[in-house]
Amino acid sequence: NSQQSPVHFDLLLIPSLLVLHPSALPILFQEELLNKEATEGEAVTLHCKLSKSAQVEWRKGDKVLKPSDKYKIEQEGPFAELTIRDLDLADA
Repeated sequence: NSQQSPVHFDLLLIPSLLVLHPSALPILFQEELLNKEATEGEAVTLHCKLSKSAQVEWRKGDKVLKPSDKYKIEQEGPFAELTIRDLDLADA
């Protein structure tokens, strides 16, 4: 007999378990950078706070800022700070 009987499938749905690890959560700004006014020749410090500890990279445009006589970079846990010394117009 060339007649085939239909095949039935039972679908069993198994809920997946999603466990979020703290390292998988996105890093967000808890306190964002604020604009600051300062006088040429002086120093200014910028602060930010992240939702968790992570390495911060400070940039001006495409240039990554590195610690130097001009830039002081400090970080403790989720708190990051950049001090720009001897300000000039190019630092705006």
